[in-house]
Amino acid sequence: MARVIKFRGRSIADDSWVFGDLVHTSDNKAAIWPIESESQIGIVEVYPETVGQYTNLLDKFKNEIYEGDIVRQEWETTITDDYEDAWDASGTQTGPVVIRTQGVCISPCVTENHTNGDKTITKNKRISGYRCEIIGNKHDDLKSIEKICDS
Repeated sequence: MARVIKFRGRSIADDSWVFGDLVHTSDNKAAIWPIESESQIGIVEVYPETVGQYTNLLDKFKNEIYEGDIVRQEWETTITDDYEDAWDASGTQTGPVVIRTQGVCISPCVTENHTNGDKTITKNKRISGYRCEIIGNKHDDLKSIEKICDS
């Protein structure tokens, strides 16, 4: 399967999301050339801070995941101690999507352990599309990341 390279950004004209190829105008403004549009409207100028690249991952509901999306993924594991006792642990990891050299990550990532109630904040947790769901976008509510980290 070939990697799809496309971007999205919020239109300056009407505040809607535009999906397509990222271009820069002659006066160095960010714009998207829509590739999934039925009309031939040309490039659409977007707010540069809202531009995010498609990660080539889909969430568990088959929605495309972009940089800047806020995702929550479930995790579970079996923990074994030095005495070979084992128990199950599970929880969630929540945060904004970033693309790093090691892959698509959540950073910062709030990890909640439902088994013991622990909550930690870490960086660069790899995501698995089939285990996560998009719960928002950092550009829709600038305080959404703070709300997640403070909850």
